[in-house]
Amino acid sequence: MAEHEGGYVKGLTKRQRELIDYIQDFITANRYSPSYREISTHFGFTSLGSVYKHIATLKKKGMLSSDPHTSRSVTTLHNPAPPPLQTPSEVYIPFIGHISSGRPIQTFSQAQQIQVPAHYVHSPEKTYALRAQGDSLIEEMIADGDILLVEVRQQAHPGETVVALINGQDTIIKKYYPEGDWVRLLGMHSHHHPILLRQEDVAVQAIVVSLIRHYG
Repeated sequence: MAEHEGGYVKGLTKRQRELIDYIQDFITANRYSPSYREISTHFGFTSLGSVYKHIATLKKKGMLSSDPHTSRSVTTLHNPAPPPLQTPSEVYIPFIGHISSGRPIQTFSQAQQIQVPAHYVHSPEKTYALRAQGDSLIEEMIADGDILLVEVRQQAHPGETVVALINGQDTIIKKYYPEGDWVRLLGMHSHHHPILLRQEDVAVQAIVVSLIRHYG
C-alpha cells in the first residue's frame, strides 16, 4: 500500500504537489475543473505536452483522475471535489401593485415580496409581480386576480408580450411587432383589429414572462 504524508503519496515532487493544490483550489472556487490550457498558463509551461505528462504521472500515482472523452474532467482523489451548487427551486421577487388596461399601474404603499418557482423567471433581479385587477384584460386571457411576472426592459423582441404605456397615459398589455417607424400591437385574439402607433407613442416598460393563476 502506498505511504501518504499530509494527504499526499510520498515521493511527489514540489511541482506535482503544487499542481494538485491548484486543481483542487480551482474546483473549489469554480465548481468545475481547470482546462489543460489554464493549467499550462498558471504554471508557465511551454507546451500542453508538459501538462499531459504531469497529469499522466499523477494519475499513475493515484492522485488524479480524468476522463479522456470529457473536457474539464481532471479531479483530485486525495480530497474529493465539493458538490455542485444547488439551484434554488424558488425565488423572491418584488410584488409592487395592481395593473388594469387603460390605467396607470397602482403601486402598493409598502413594498411586498412574493415567492415563485425559479424557472418562471429569467432574471429575478429585474423581475417584479403585478396582480391583474378587474376584467379589463380578459381579452388578453388575463383574469381578475392573476399574477403577472414581468421583466423590466425598454426594448422588446417581435412577438413578445409587453406592458407598455401608449400616448403617455394608457397602460396596455399586447404582443409587440415593430414595423419601421411604426409599432403594431396585437391582442391574443387574432380577429381583433391591431393597434398601429408610431414608435415614439409606445413606451415599453416590461415584458410579461409568466402568469400565475389560482383556482378556487
